Amino acid sequence: MLKWINIDCSIITRNATAIKKALKPGVKFTAVVKANGYGHGAAETATAALRGGADRLAVLTAEEGAALRKKFPDTDIMLLAPSLPEEAEFIIQNRLVPCVCSSEFLESLNSSAEKNHGITTPETDIFRSALKQHKYPYTLEIDSGMGRWGIPADEFSTFLRGALEYKNLYLAGTGTHIGYRPTQNMTYTSEKLKIFGRLSEEASGIAGRHIEACAANSSVFCDFPDSQFDAVRTGNLLYGIYPTDFYRRHRQGPPLPGLERPWQFHARIIALRNVKKGERFGYNAGFTADRDMQLASIPAGYSDGLTMEPAEYQIRLSAGFRYWGIINGHKAYFAGKPGISHTMLDVTDIPGVSIGTEVALHVRRTSANILIPRVYSGLS
Repeated sequence: MLKWINIDCSIITRNATAIKKALKPGVKFTAVVKANGYGHGAAETATAALRGGADRLAVLTAEEGAALRKKFPDTDIMLLAPSLPEEAEFIIQNRLVPCVCSSEFLESLNSSAEKNHGITTPETDIFRSALKQHKYPYTLEIDSGMGRWGIPADEFSTFLRGALEYKNLYLAGTGTHIGYRPTQNMTYTSEKLKIFGRLSEEASGIAGRHIEACAANSSVFCDFPDSQFDAVRTGNLLYGIYPTDFYRRHRQGPPLPGLERPWQFHARIIALRNVKKGERFGYNAGFTADRDMQLASIPAGYSDGLTMEPAEYQIRLSAGFRYWGIINGHKAYFAGKPGISHTMLDVTDIPGVSIGTEVALHVRRTSANILIPRVYSGLS
């Protein structure tokens, strides 16, 4: 192969085990495998996470959840984003647990639940509790300031009372996503967590039974360990990614030691060329050799995810930073900007370089082209 991605699923399993051990007794662990498992493969990641102790899976949309249902017939699969009313029957047929924040969707879900009464459901805590009352489970999403979706805090009590009137539906939990940026808005986040905790307790009081609450994603889990509530949902940590490098720079190690990254992108050198000092090359002759150089070309570019990084709240082609690959343990800096499907690297001072030599590359995982072959290990 000219380019591929190695994914060691045993590392994901060990990461899941480390997360599980950090939870308080009784707290459920939801493994987030949205966006094709952050580029690692949703089914493969889910398998590894469940082996490591995850209790549930979470995806963003019903389509993602349905793709996992056949492989995981007895696992709760939670939806993290609201669905359209016309998706209600599809959700029930695939036994997914929807996230709700509109009365229109509740109405549709209630009608579809009545129509599909008696459908076979997973043998899980959530569905088992709902089936005792011959109802279909769902969760309510509270908006804690993100502004994208969710029930406003000041409208939650009224919405909740209306939701509990639907005879075919079972409120399984409350959830929220707080716009926490590690170390930058801790007071704000603490206040939002207190409000969510109060609303969750109110939900239990109005419902006359305990309603599960979940607010901790990877960032909140790291910095607010007392806010695990009844369940946590982690994505980044499962893949060995801390939300920022704050922990490395300012603390005595990370809050959850032992996490590793299971992913490595590789490409092979397909061409070598020597250039003279002062020679210009690349698109629009935009790169000038500052010395006599040996250049290597690899068949990977920005369409594969190279140099696609988050910056200023956007995903854009980054500038002002030198990217590199790793060849035989040495950094090989990019020479010029990557093209759509190729990149040149400076290999002047790296020994043992030849046609076919492997280059290890950094790439944003969710931006990596899905057509690049994934080579899995650690699943057997």
